[in-house]
Amino acid sequence: MARQKGASAELIEAIQDRGDRGLLDRLEPGWLAALDFADVVQRSGHEVTDALYGRLRGSWDEGQIVEITLVIGMTEYFNRFNDSLRVEPTK
Repeated sequence: MARQKGASAELIEAIQDRGDRGLLDRLEPGWLAALDFADVVQRSGHEVTDALYGRLRGSWDEGQIVEITLVIGMTEYFNRFNDSLRVEPTK
């Protein structure tokens, strides 16, 4: 999805913890908060702190935060499903 929205290959690699993490410092604060939120939510929604939610709320409205959370949850669902059944992702 990031590629479809114009993200460079280098930025995608950095987001996936395989590239230059310094590229992430160039992102707008809202996008950094969303990435941090995704890192926490994929472990456990119980670990979302008030401070992290506050960072999200500083850049996104409630509807957008719901949508961000939905995308994170659906991505995690499909990843776990495909990994468990050894389904190869399609392009």
